[in-house]
Amino acid sequence: MVKKVSVMEEDWDYLIILDACRYDYFSKLYPPYLCGELRKVISPGSSTIEWCKDSFQEKYNDVVYISANPFINSKVEVLNFNAKDHFYKVIDVWDWGWDEKLGTVHPKTVNEAVQSFKDDYPDKKFIIHYLQPHEPYIGHTSGFSKPSPDTWPFLSVFTTFGTMRIPYLNGILVYIFQRISKILESRCKFNGNPLWRIRPMNDVINKFGAKGLREAYSKNITIVLSYVRKLVKNLRGCVIVTSDHGELLGERNQLYGHVTGVTDPILIEVPWFKVEKSS
Repeated sequence: MVKKVSVMEEDWDYLIILDACRYDYFSKLYPPYLCGELRKVISPGSSTIEWCKDSFQEKYNDVVYISANPFINSKVEVLNFNAKDHFYKVIDVWDWGWDEKLGTVHPKTVNEAVQSFKDDYPDKKFIIHYLQPHEPYIGHTSGFSKPSPDTWPFLSVFTTFGTMRIPYLNGILVYIFQRISKILESRCKFNGNPLWRIRPMNDVINKFGAKGLREAYSKNITIVLSYVRKLVKNLRGCVIVTSDHGELLGERNQLYGHVTGVTDPILIEVPWFKVEKSS
């Protein structure tokens, strides 16, 4: 039986988060990069914030959080989650390490942050949060929209508002949600740009279709795993690689993305991988 994971009750010294990484894709793609023991677990959330709120309910003075994700930051509260209230220190890689050309934080930058800070806190555990395989797709960027940290919350919270809930509605409600979503995405603006333009996933789907999107997602996984492989060679102790949630890539009647409050296995089944020291 697949069980819900409670990350703070598990044994680890370094917890590596691959944002929006599905179990099925990870299980097929990790072998060239990592050796260890893989099991499937249930994430407590189908979005980063939901995962955070369920996983980190107390103050953990033994944990330093190295974050490429703007949702977990030391500066402001995001959707009623204030990371400063839960960790000894939050290192805002997303703030100073954002690559405007890519529209994300490159995994190399995350590795550099870990190497820079891990020796400063020798008695602490670390959570290391990469943004990949979450969009944008860094092996597939030419001509596509480039999010900024300011627009990041809209990628998974606003622009998928209508489509993600369609399977759980019936009749006229489906039509209403579809219409509302289309109107909001086409008319509302953020920093002067229509909201649909800040979503790289939409760009890839429009140009390459669902197959192209899945290829881009897979490429993001292999890119980040190549950097995880480099990183873990320099980490001592128990290293776990996991994810906060999954991602819909055209399944369930052509649904894409993720939002809070969905219990679809695609969105909540994630890897829990214990790295062997020889990796």
